[in-house]
Amino acid sequence: MNAFFICPGCGNNKEFFIFTSNVQAIRQSPELGIRTNESDLLPSLRKNDTYIECKCCFQRLEYDNAATTGKKYIQMTRRFL
Repeated sequence: MNAFFICPGCGNNKEFFIFTSNVQAIRQSPELGIRTNESDLLPSLRKNDTYIECKCCFQRLEYDNAATTGKKYIQMTRRFL
């Protein structure tokens, strides 16, 4: 998946942890609106949890909410360009 995420708590739009059946750290570019770096997948001990965690403020976000906010952000920034 290549969803773009935004943290509503601190406004971070660059670095997140993704927790699903695996754990992955991602880095994304707000200018391009895509992921620029992804870590290797590591097995998660919490197999039933699916959420995003902000690397800056450690706020736990629901995957769908963070992806929807990120999609709106990309749409708004592209309108200004």
